[in-house]
Amino acid sequence: MNSTVSQILIAVVITALLVGGGVWFSSQSSLNTANDKIEALSDNTASGGGMNIKLLPDQDTMEATVPMEEVFSFDRNHAICWVESNPIAFTMPTFGMGAVPIDQNGFFMSMVASSVDTYEISTNSDGSTQVEMTGTLGCNTEVFSSGTQFGDRAASEPATYRVLAVDNGIGGGRAGDTFAYTVFFDETTAPLNHAIFGPEFTFTGQMNAGEITVLDPNS
Repeated sequence: MNSTVSQILIAVVITALLVGGGVWFSSQSSLNTANDKIEALSDNTASGGGMNIKLLPDQDTMEATVPMEEVFSFDRNHAICWVESNPIAFTMPTFGMGAVPIDQNGFFMSMVASSVDTYEISTNSDGSTQVEMTGTLGCNTEVFSSGTQFGDRAASEPATYRVLAVDNGIGGGRAGDTFAYTVFFDETTAPLNHAIFGPEFTFTGQMNAGEITVLDPNS
């Protein structure tokens, strides 16, 4: 074999190696990209939003007949619970102030998560799926009682929280979906909300609008 033929064969082999290596690296890069996308999608397999309704005491009879609407929304990156107002006056049993009469359109509260520190999805024994989230939030509360204002909707107090959302299938509350926002108030850093709700309070109710979707990637 002369030197020219040898050089040609060497060039062919080197080219084949380069091409093959390029194909391998390209395939590996595509696989890594696909895995990254799958991981990003599976990291947000729970979301939902809707409205819970709870019944609070009437000012005259003290029977729990006054509806309070709580709007909520959540996914991997946020958790919100919001009460815009109360069209009907009611009495609020508080932790540190006794039974407080709340004026008509005299109650506002918003809880907005500032962090989602843990996010765990699981399947329950009955086949429902759930997500549990914990983190920190800011709680803005404004209350008017007999014309006297407590708190301010523009003033936020910090707290920690635990969200538990359960998916029982398509149909929202009719199917058995539930959303509970448990908040832990410290007396020093959240004096108003601690006085109203105490060190621990769960905001929930009958879900009458919306949908919760939780997909367990391990099932």
